[in-house]
Amino acid sequence: MFKIFKNFYLQVKFSPGITALYSNIIIDEIGSGLVGLFLPIFLWEKFGRLDLVLWYFFAIYAIYAVMVIFGAMIMSKLGQKASMIISVPFKILFYLCLYYLALGYPTTIFVILMVVMLEIHMMMFWVPYHTDFAKFTNKKNRGRVIGFLSSISSLVSIFVPIISGWIIYNYNFDVLFLIVMILVAVSALPLFMVKSTYEKFSFSFLETWQQLLATCHRPMFWSFFFTGIENMIGGIIWPIFIFQLLKGDFLKVGIISSVIILATIIIRLIIGSYTDELDKYKLLKWGSGLYAFGWLLKTFVATGWQIFIVSTYHNFAAVVMQTPFSAITYEKAADSGHYVDEISVLREMSLSLGRAVGAVILVIIINFVGLKWTFVMAAMASLFINIIHEKRL
Repeated sequence: MFKIFKNFYLQVKFSPGITALYSNIIIDEIGSGLVGLFLPIFLWEKFGRLDLVLWYFFAIYAIYAVMVIFGAMIMSKLGQKASMIISVPFKILFYLCLYYLALGYPTTIFVILMVVMLEIHMMMFWVPYHTDFAKFTNKKNRGRVIGFLSSISSLVSIFVPIISGWIIYNYNFDVLFLIVMILVAVSALPLFMVKSTYEKFSFSFLETWQQLLATCHRPMFWSFFFTGIENMIGGIIWPIFIFQLLKGDFLKVGIISSVIILATIIIRLIIGSYTDELDKYKLLKWGSGLYAFGWLLKTFVATGWQIFIVSTYHNFAAVVMQTPFSAITYEKAADSGHYVDEISVLREMSLSLGRAVGAVILVIIINFVGLKWTFVMAAMASLFINIIHEKRL
């Protein structure tokens, strides 16, 4: 495995900007990964109802779809580097709110504070990040870079679900949130080494919405909109489903998740290499079909062993779909020249609107037909992701 990583590293020249930028992401993902799988479960236990968890995420993404525009405007004045650095303390405060929530403090107050802190963090971080990533990579080997960096991230994250499951099992969520706050703070250090870059966001608030709905941007809008719907099911419903299936055993959930991550790493490396050599659009089309089929398989999952088998296949399909999808996305942003940050904003808005609408649809499906039917919805959404292949963008 390490030989494969070495060969990939020698074949790809990483700019200092990408190295620093992704160092931040890796450290942050270790922290976020400790919580990520279990956050929907934690909120579900705190709120007592799954529909309230979904309404919480609806609020997060509906607000962000609007606030991201103001975040881009602030970025224009501060620069990408400064904006990302300023965002970090707000993410720490978000986890501090979760910490107090875990200790039993009033739910309503701290949930409102969580929303505020997370909104500020996201609006200050994600557009600058995507803008710099597009600027710091080149078209020739972007797929290889994405595949390699994603695999490094997964390699580091192999033991994260096991560790988080063990911490929750032996201590509690409050200890987990304290550890995550420390890691998020450390993740800010590489950002100081990122080259300072400046992009002027040239759209007004109203013009941004007009551009989002413009004919030339519809392929991107619908592609990310349906990605957002699928993300909600994969990020919220699936963890809760396997938690129920494994009868509330946090440690088992963590162990199975870690083994699945390990099985995915080499696949992602290989697919990342082929993304630069094969037609990205054809690869995306095949990948979305394979990925949709994986969601249908999940409707039949009934045991821990089946979770591993089906999730490993699904992760393979996700790599086939998401690696070319990410490469295409950054190509379109990079090719837009001066409008790289504007495209990044439209991307974030489309994704957030999909997640917000997806949350509402999920509430309806869960209340009327049941949890497993959401997997069918995810399969349908996956098929629409390759809309981005249309050349009008």
